[in-house]
Amino acid sequence: MGLKELCEARGTPGREELVRALVREALPDAVQDVSTDALGNLYAARGLGKPGPRVLLLAHLDEVGLMVVGHTAEGYLRIRAAGGVDAAVLPGKPVRVGRAGREGAIGLAPAHLSGKERRAPLGYDDLYVDIGEGSREAAQAAAPVGEMITFDTPYAETADGHAAIAKAFDDRVGVHLALWALQQETDFPLHVAFTVQEEVGLRGARVAGRRIQPDVALVLEATAAGDTPETPEGVARTRLGEGPALTVVDRSTIPDAPLMRSLVRAGEAAGAAWQWRRSVGGGNDAAALWPEGVRVGALSIPARYLHSPASLISLDDLRAAQDLLAAWLHSLREVL
Repeated sequence: MGLKELCEARGTPGREELVRALVREALPDAVQDVSTDALGNLYAARGLGKPGPRVLLLAHLDEVGLMVVGHTAEGYLRIRAAGGVDAAVLPGKPVRVGRAGREGAIGLAPAHLSGKERRAPLGYDDLYVDIGEGSREAAQAAAPVGEMITFDTPYAETADGHAAIAKAFDDRVGVHLALWALQQETDFPLHVAFTVQEEVGLRGARVAGRRIQPDVALVLEATAAGDTPETPEGVARTRLGEGPALTVVDRSTIPDAPLMRSLVRAGEAAGAAWQWRRSVGGGNDAAALWPEGVRVGALSIPARYLHSPASLISLDDLRAAQDLLAAWLHSLREVL
């Protein structure tokens, strides 16, 4: 399955079923023990019964988006964020509403018509979704409270093939890498958890870690790139085109140092570009595992404009991540 299909699939936190079904269909024939838990995590493994460490790869299925929380008398949808989305980036964006993917647009009344002066930061109370209905009853029937809303951003690659633009690179790039890893032969048990509700509190990963009880875990993620013009001059940030990023520390985790050194050696052995993740902000599913005593690390694809309707990644970074991950998996028994 290609990155296009993964990114264009729709699934906000707690509404991941469409993405999960797509991923399950794409699992390689060699996988074993495919299952789903009550929360919605999808599990797959290969090499069960082999000696060696229990290795777990994690990638989350959910994407940031919106949720219907009410309806106006005129037929508009009141909305709230599902995950961390800044309201300031939303006005005028096309969206898809509900499982059926009904078209809509995020509205904001023009200041010269509303009479409001918008000097304060824009908030969700200022926004609504227009699906073309004319009454509260019609809007409620078309999009009940709780329906997911996703951004309507088609996947596209640049003409030179070096970059791609889409919604949901966070974390469909990780899902893409996890599916690719399941195609690789290993001499130890390799488990993969496609987790849910990462964007609202790492909830799926907490369940997955306790279920699998791995010896070592690696989170496959997207991370915010900091190479755009608003980044202060002289501040070092993760950059597109310099390879996947390895985390030294973030807001909630200090990854296992020997594990991260093994990733560095794997990248160097494979001749794959890599870089350090240079921001201490943010976090990922690793924070749900290290309190359980699991050696954990993260391999991340830098993405510009993360948690917005459209992000941009380097496809060269993604290919380098595959090379690094393959080298790491093939050398892991020697490391642990």
